[in-house]
Amino acid sequence: LVETQGFNMEHDSIQIHRFLEKSMETGTVVDGIVAQDGKQIQNLWEIRESLAPKISTKGYIYKYDVSLPRLLDFHDIVLEMNARLSSHYYNLPQQQEAKIVTFGHVADGNLHFNVVTPGKFEKDDYLLNNALEPYLFHSVIRRKGSISAEHGLGCSKNKYLPLVKCAETLEMMRAIKFLLDPEGILNPGKVL
Repeated sequence: LVETQGFNMEHDSIQIHRFLEKSMETGTVVDGIVAQDGKQIQNLWEIRESLAPKISTKGYIYKYDVSLPRLLDFHDIVLEMNARLSSHYYNLPQQQEAKIVTFGHVADGNLHFNVVTPGKFEKDDYLLNNALEPYLFHSVIRRKGSISAEHGLGCSKNKYLPLVKCAETLEMMRAIKFLLDPEGILNPGKVL
């Protein structure tokens, strides 16, 4: 979804149509529509907001929140990880192949990268350790992206901090945290 705000409806409509046409000519966008009224805008946002709840009905979801510097990286990382997942499932033919579902924020490079295991609702540590992590994070770093974006590091990614921060930086972060929280009562054990 691309949402704009302007002060001249006719001018804004011309600009968004030009943007869409150029994006389709260059192949950056394959298809698109321009909402004609508030109801269509609301319907499009409802589709977008329903993605996460909808895919959770299909199987277990491995959720990642990363950022990438270039729009083409969004597509390339999906191709790379799809190949990785396919080779993983090629060795386990009795399992249904995992599916990648992505959405994000083009303007800030934030990508919600989700891997769904259709029909399987429990976490698979073998899949996690042998096909996803840390490979996704290495792929993001190679593209000069960040392994944490809109939703931060959380508990699961803190073990990957040494991939993106040197030992001195991590020690400085610990020292600052200690200065602000000498008793260790603020988010104990979450990041540092």
